[in-house]
Amino acid sequence: MKNTSRLLDNLRDKGERITDVRKAIIEILSAAPRPLSVQDLLSALKKKQLAVNKTTVYRQLEQLLFHNIVREIRFQDRSARYEVSLGDDHHHHLVCTKCHKTEDISFEEDLERQEKVIMHKKKFKVLQHSLEFFGLCASCQKK
Repeated sequence: MKNTSRLLDNLRDKGERITDVRKAIIEILSAAPRPLSVQDLLSALKKKQLAVNKTTVYRQLEQLLFHNIVREIRFQDRSARYEVSLGDDHHHHLVCTKCHKTEDISFEEDLERQEKVIMHKKKFKVLQHSLEFFGLCASCQKK
């Protein structure tokens, strides 16, 4: 819940209201072991007895993305998934194409160096990047 409080404070500091739906989305994403789809969020909101439609969830996510409270990730199927963005936790993902298990991985030093090479050689200012590896997790390899 510490992360949830920090994210809500961050949103308040940016002049945004903390609605029940917005707070619930942040709580759900903070507690999630993997990035969630809009459908996952709708199901979780329903369990919290918050009746909202898909458009409302997309609007809330748009605001949270704008304020860097959440991050959008597009996996192999090109569908969007969302996770909280704590600012200092930039990471990438290993995604099992069979069971859809998602694991976070980090190796910023090498990527930061690569970004500098790209910026220098290609005169291209990198604003952000996303990297996902798709394959089979250890459990699915055994099956």
